[in-house]
Amino acid sequence: MNSIDRKYRDTIVISAGGTGGHIFPALSIIKQIKDYKLIIITDVRGELYFKKFFKTNKKNFNYTMFTYKVTSPSNNNLLKKIISIYQFLLCTLKSIKLFLSQKPNIIIGFGGYPPVAPVIAGKILKIPIIIHEQNIILGRANRFLSKFSNILALSFKTTKLNNIKINSIYSGNPCREEFHKIGELGYRTPALNGKFIILIIGGSLGANYLSSKITDVLCSLPIKLKNRLLIFHQVVDEEIIRVKEMYKINNINSEVNTFFDDICIKFKKAHLIISRSGGSSISEILASNRPAILIPLPTALDNHQEENAKFISSINGGWLLDQNKITTKEFKHIIEDLMFDPQKLKKANLEIKKVYNSNLKHLKNKHPTEFIVEIIKNLINTNQVIKRVQL
Repeated sequence: MNSIDRKYRDTIVISAGGTGGHIFPALSIIKQIKDYKLIIITDVRGELYFKKFFKTNKKNFNYTMFTYKVTSPSNNNLLKKIISIYQFLLCTLKSIKLFLSQKPNIIIGFGGYPPVAPVIAGKILKIPIIIHEQNIILGRANRFLSKFSNILALSFKTTKLNNIKINSIYSGNPCREEFHKIGELGYRTPALNGKFIILIIGGSLGANYLSSKITDVLCSLPIKLKNRLLIFHQVVDEEIIRVKEMYKINNINSEVNTFFDDICIKFKKAHLIISRSGGSSISEILASNRPAILIPLPTALDNHQEENAKFISSINGGWLLDQNKITTKEFKHIIEDLMFDPQKLKKANLEIKKVYNSNLKHLKNKHPTEFIVEIIKNLINTNQVIKRVQL
């Protein structure tokens, strides 16, 4: 769909898989490249994110969106594997036809399977390619696509590349500017007997564990501590009634919803974040300098969420919990300890801020979004004349 018809000199292809971890960094970049014509390639899940974004920003962008149906080729079922390969071949041909028509200057892939076809098409047509990896473990699709990219942008300096020889750079993970502003405002330690504010978020796919288990833990606290709590809790649809009722019965001040449109405001207020440890969650925690309890999704591919969480834990910026091993009693003790000794939160905040400032210095005092946009513009400018000859 086209939002506006005016012509732009340069065209950028943005492609991302359908989870928030892939989409949110892409949206952060899109906000900073309004002067370019955009071609968006995603899947049916990602389409919902992009539609919502462009619905509220439709006057600011010239874009066309394409939805590709692709599935993982890693399936053990032979028929499904064949179907997957056919889908990728078909989408690659579609991408070649599209790019010959639209003549994009650059392609940027943000992970997941939708970028595979456009990146391969871009390689065939010799279009400059940037791949961005959000996690500390290189994703399977990005591992494959890194062979075709001009630049692989990494969210962690310690990203595990497994001896892949590629042109990689540390860029950080783009997130909304509001999170950086929260970090710049500083962190206010909760008063020893004052209000203690916790934000609980489960990632874009929701999390039954974070909806039910943590509610039980908080409701088991002593009355004196429960009276101090203010909980912002993102839960899955099927748990929302039960969670609201549990907090009400236990007289815990709370706001419970399946999604928070004002998530940045809640980050700003929170003394503690409890979250999964996907790439976007980690980048928001780092940018806002907020202490966090991280509970990795056990089924995450290649265990990348645990590796992300280990990074925060290793810098003493938070606490890593295994949902399959932690007991209610142990979890409860951690919350009680932080409420009785809030200086532990302040220490975690200072450690995160120290790493954040070091990363900022490495990026020449630019936030990841600004740094990547600069790379995009430089790559467009240096390849512009060659590109026009090749297409």
